Amino acid sequence: MRALKIFGLALLMIFIAQGKTFAAMPEISAGETYFDIFRGVYVLKGNVHVAADNHGFKAIVTADEAIVSVVKQKCWAEGNVKLKQENITFSCERAYLQWQTKTAEVTGKVKFENKKSVAINSDTAVFNWGDKIVDFYGKVTLKAEKKVKFADGVELDGKEYQHVQYNVVENEILALDKTFDAPEIVIPEAE
Repeated sequence: MRALKIFGLALLMIFIAQGKTFAAMPEISAGETYFDIFRGVYVLKGNVHVAADNHGFKAIVTADEAIVSVVKQKCWAEGNVKLKQENITFSCERAYLQWQTKTAEVTGKVKFENKKSVAINSDTAVFNWGDKIVDFYGKVTLKAEKKVKFADGVELDGKEYQHVQYNVVENEILALDKTFDAPEIVIPEAE
């Protein structure tokens, strides 16, 4: 009986915490869905769809598999991952999103498109949706239309780089580096 009370209290705390951490509970669906009560995460497999509205930032994540911690405000996605937000689309092999830090780290065959004017491919990338800046690392290829702006001192010099920094809101390339000591982006294991 005591174990049942502890279980009920733990479940109540998880649901209360969910209401405080997100402006709205994310919409979560998949072919297979279950809630791991001991870890406090949703485990999703097959046709994963997570739509989150975190205080005005609305994004949709689709993938083959994902783990979502509503309490810790994190999402780990793997396999045919797509992140969509307004006219921005990322596709990659793995992604790690953290709502508290407002970042998405993506790895493996990263493809980024802003339907307005730019297409960027890279090995890894970090998107900070707070300031709307994306850093692309590794073998980076860039295709920019004439609409794209360039920061002072930044000039297009070919199509391949080791680092490209892009401001999504301003549609502006902030940095183009042919040589760059890129940080290692490692997607952590789900907690």
